[in-house]
Amino acid sequence: MPVRPLLNKDLLEDWLAQFRELGYLTGSEIRLLEQEDESDPDAGLIVVDLSGAKTVTYLQPIAGGDGAWKATMEARDATIELSAVELVNLGNEVVVLGALVSFLEVQSKALLHSC
Repeated sequence: MPVRPLLNKDLLEDWLAQFRELGYLTGSEIRLLEQEDESDPDAGLIVVDLSGAKTVTYLQPIAGGDGAWKATMEARDATIELSAVELVNLGNEVVVLGALVSFLEVQSKALLHSC
């Protein structure tokens, strides 16, 4: 059974709150994608704005998967140049993004196991 039909806004907001309580430091904004239509297949997407790369990343369960998630980074129109400090900060944002994807996978697999 895919995990996506089991996800809802309240559950994902709870998971994001739990993740934030873990204390990861990032300059990224992490939020749920606002959906008008609950039947939309993109409902439940999590959006992360990577501040250092000035790009948006979407997190979503892999369709038909076993609770695994993926990150999709939007294409950028412009080249970015980063100082050493900015590059380290971007690297940290990507590390936190990886931790979030892992956290969502663990939560999703536990949810599937409980069904």
